[in-house]
Amino acid sequence: MSKNRFRPVAIPKEVQVTTTRTIIKAAGPLGKLEQRICPKTLVVIEQDKLLVQAIDNTKQAAAEQGTMRKLAMNLIEGVLKGFEKTLVIEGTGYRAQMSGAGLQLFLGYVKPRTVALPAGVKCELKVVKSAEKGDLTYITLKGIDKQQIGDIAALIKKTRKPDPYRHKGVRYADEVLRKKIGKRAVVQA
Repeated sequence: MSKNRFRPVAIPKEVQVTTTRTIIKAAGPLGKLEQRICPKTLVVIEQDKLLVQAIDNTKQAAAEQGTMRKLAMNLIEGVLKGFEKTLVIEGTGYRAQMSGAGLQLFLGYVKPRTVALPAGVKCELKVVKSAEKGDLTYITLKGIDKQQIGDIAALIKKTRKPDPYRHKGVRYADEVLRKKIGKRAVVQA
């Protein structure tokens, strides 16, 4: 088991954290968030630090202690700085645009796919012209809830997964794809 679960989480001066037995709430410059506390853990606030303690000495309680500590860290970081995730659309004719219903994705299907964006998520689009790869569209999702940003990014990526031969599709900006060689290249070698 990781020893990080015993380390306290620092609470910055700009963030107010309150806790009950079942819920932890954080308020900061970017907004308010709350998280349900795992049943086998106890969250204690001492001065400017937050401690997560396991109620009993079992493997499950230790795992929940580490998970709850990381969730509390994400809560504090989200209301203080926020989170962002960037996706890249690559392919000829593939593009994205904002619409009233959310984000419209034109990915080679007969009709455009629409992904609804929740109220707490902001989306920015940027098109970069590239000679060898064509137009690349960068989608940047910003918000205070890390889980919500990750869920929306996964939903957008799922609309058209990257092709292993030509890398056409939607991928994360920091994702490294292994390119497969085609049958013709294998036969000639």
